[in-house]
Parts: sequence; C-alpha cells; structure tokens
Amino acid sequence: MQYGEKISALRKQKGMTQAELGAKLNVTFQAVSKWERGESLPDFETMSRIAKLFGVPITYFEEDSEDEQSEQECERQSDSLSAQNMIGICRECGKVVSDGEEAEREPHIICKDCSKRIADEKEKAAKSAAELRRKKAESMQALQKYKKEENVKCANRGLICSAIITGVVIALILVFVVLDGVRGDYSGMGYTLLGAFITFVFLYPFIAQLFWDGLVRDMVLFGGKIVGMPGVIFSLDLDGIIFLVGVKILFALIKMLIFIITLLFGVLITVIVAPFSFVPQLIKCRRGTL
Repeated sequence: MQYGEKISALRKQKGMTQAELGAKLNVTFQAVSKWERGESLPDFETMSRIAKLFGVPITYFEEDSEDEQSEQECERQSDSLSAQNMIGICRECGKVVSDGEEAEREPHIICKDCSKRIADEKEKAAKSAAELRRKKAESMQALQKYKKEENVKCANRGLICSAIITGVVIALILVFVVLDGVRGDYSGMGYTLLGAFITFVFLYPFIAQLFWDGLVRDMVLFGGKIVGMPGVIFSLDLDGIIFLVGVKILFALIKMLIFIITLLFGVLITVIVAPFSFVPQLIKCRRGTL
C-alpha cells in the first residue's frame, strides 16, 4: 500500500472528507487529493502532523513497509481512537486527546496533564517573583538601616571631635584670661570672654560639619574639585622629559596655591554659615538623608 492509499484509508476510517483533513492540516483539499493519488508528497512536518492526527507512527507511511502486523496494529489504534471520540492533538505535548480528556478546547486543545503542569509552573513563577520582591525589599530596608546607622555614627563623631577641638581652643583662651587675672590686668577680660563665646558659636558647628557630607564640607573642598590642569605636549627625548617634569611640578604648585586660596575663602564663608546650617544638617545626618 502506497503512502497516498494509506492517507486515504485513515481519512475514510475517521469519516473525514479531503476538505476536512486539509482544514486540520492548513492545506487545500486539492493538496490532499494529490497526496492520495500519489502525485505529490507531504513534507516531513506535515507527515508528522498526519501521523499524530490519526495516531499512527511515522514509519507507517513508508512505501517499502509491507509489514502486515504493523498495518493491522495501526488499524486497531485508529479504530480505538475513533471509538474514544478523538477531538484533536494537545498543543503542548502532541498527545492525542479524546473527548473528556481535554482541559481547554479554545483557542487551542490542551490536555488535563499539560493544563495542570502549566498552572503549577505559573504558580511556581508567581511564588518566585513574590519571594524575589520580598528579598529585594528586605535588602533595601537593611541598606537604609545601615546607612542611617552610619550617618548617626558620623554625626556623633563630628560632634565629639568638634567638642574636643573647640574645648581645647577655648581652654587656651581661658588660660590667657587666668594669666591676665593673676597679673591683675582685668581690662581685656570681657573681650577675651566674648571672643571665647564667639569662638564656640562659630567654631563648634563648623568643625562638626566638616565630618558630615553636606554644605560646609562641599564649600570648603570646592576648590580641590574644580581645579584641573591641561595636558602637556613634549618630545620624547631628555630635554622633553625634563621639560615635562618641570611643567608638572609648576602645575602642581599652581594647583596647590589655587586650592589653598579657595580653601581659605571657603573656610571664611562656611565659618559664618555653619551656625545657621548646623541644626538642619544635623537632622538630615541623623535621618540618613545627607
């Protein structure tokens, strides 16, 4: 029996017309007619779909296969499938699906096993996504907590160091007050004490804010951030290398001079600004928003 005769026999056993078979295979009935007459041959993919559709092995269509037992087995399988009211092929696994074994019919036929597997995979994916979001949220919370703790430590460190440095400066000022008192000179004591108070008011918040990332620190170090030097073109010989070294040293000195000038200017400005920015910067530092 030729492959065309076998296709025709299987089609007739299923009670299908050439047009119905062509619709299931997405081909015209003329193509089916040519197959059955032996005028053309389906490609391998189409032949595989035909085999799945009728529930027979692909080797059944081999022209040189005249094994009667295989043909009888195919006929029994076809009759059994017909008796079970086969409705189509599962899109997921390719298994023949009979009436009652399907989980879905539209838009595609899916068997119950595949439907359960797909549902389990979706549930597993949803759980994995939820777990990933939870871990991400925990990591963000831990990072924010760590940052806040570090900012609090930085704030405390600045306050303590500033208190020590300011205390030493005020202590030195008070030593001069005491020495003046021992000598019986009280004329400048009031100004000295006023200077000590002003020193505390301006110096303490200034030094404390140097330890924090914020306005005062940025203004003091502003010169070091903006100062840059141009590149140098030189010849690759002894004189050129000496010239390069000399220019680099000169640029380094110029850069240092500019930095010192901007640093002094920044210190002068920030010492005045520091008492007014101290409380807002301290609050931000403790909240971890600096």
